[in-house]
Amino acid sequence: MTTYSNEAVLEALRRVHYRQVPWARRPGVFEYLRGLGLMDTVRQRTVAPAPGFHAPVDIAVLTERGRAELARLERDERSLQWSAHRVADYVADGVSRQPDLEARP
Repeated sequence: MTTYSNEAVLEALRRVHYRQVPWARRPGVFEYLRGLGLMDTVRQRTVAPAPGFHAPVDIAVLTERGRAELARLERDERSLQWSAHRVADYVADGVSRQPDLEARP
């Protein structure tokens, strides 16, 4: 299975967040992120100035989990450790999660 760096995942999430990316022209990382539930596709009707049939297009969109992961990676990008963290392999659950500090009986 292909692995992607944190930087590649962040860039892919940004591309989907800031503009519509036709699924047919997606980079390989998009299929990986779709498998993780971070992005999905929606069918978008095309509106063209010329008459005739215009096939709908599947567009990549972020899921709620994808938006949360984008926010987490953007926070990591502002950290002092980003220069080392950006080239590391992306881990779906994230390495920056806080441990459960709830007291156990």
